[in-house]
Order: sequence, then C-alpha cells, then structure tokens
Amino acid sequence: MSPVWASLMNPGTTTALAAIFGSLAGALGSTLSTWVMQRHQDRRDLLTRNIVHREELYSDFITECAGLIVDAQENSTGNSTNLIPAYALLSRMRLSSSPHVLTTAEEVIKAILGHYAQPNMTSEEIRSRVARGEDPLRRFSDICRNELDSMQK
Repeated sequence: MSPVWASLMNPGTTTALAAIFGSLAGALGSTLSTWVMQRHQDRRDLLTRNIVHREELYSDFITECAGLIVDAQENSTGNSTNLIPAYALLSRMRLSSSPHVLTTAEEVIKAILGHYAQPNMTSEEIRSRVARGEDPLRRFSDICRNELDSMQK
C-alpha cells in the first residue's frame, strides 16, 4: 500500500473525513430545504396578491355598475361620460380575468345601455324588480366568486 493511502486509512483521518462529509450533506440538505420552502412561500404570496387584486377590481366594478343601473332605470337620457369608469374597470379586468368573467361583465354593460334606451322607471317599478330578484349584477358576482374560489384551491 502506498504511503498516501496508508495515511488516508488512518482511523483519525477517516473520522475527520466522515465528519466533514456529514456536515456538508447536512448543510446541503438544509439549504435545499430552505430554498424549496422559500419558493413555495413566494408562489403563495403571489397568488394571495393576485386574489386580493381581483377582489378589489371586481368589487369596484360592481359598485360602479350598481350606481349606473339605478341611474339608467331612472333616466332614459344618460350622460355617456358616466360610463367611463365602468369601461375602464372592464379594460383592467381584461388584463387578468378569465374569459367567462369578461363575457359576463360585458353583459352587465350591455344591460346598462339597454336600460338607458328604455323609458324611465318609477321608484315602485324599481322596487318591484328588486323584489322579484331581478339583479343584473347577480350572475357577474356569482361567476367572480367561483373564479376566486377556484384560485384559492
């Protein structure tokens, strides 16, 4: 046996090498575990921000359109500039929302435009529609909730 191998076979050297390689393996495992956990946390944070952003966007659209629906039912000659915020929100939804949400949002805008084309409604007619459950925003809200629920799963 050569003198180099003989010194490597020394029990002290073998113990030292085992300790060094054990430490390296432990450090590598710990580093890898930390990296995987951080990556998972980053993805979860991104998803949470995405959900919060969409909730705010959908909520703003619902608020804006609710006011427009009442205005359209009470006034047959609406001011077209009142629709600008709703169109802006719709365009912002096009950046991140599903096609199903977009289609339903476009239907809400069309319904608002349709109400402006109809004769003015009295307060009693509006209350009657509400009592019958006629809500142009119901379908949109349900579809948005389903999308947000599916994102969380």
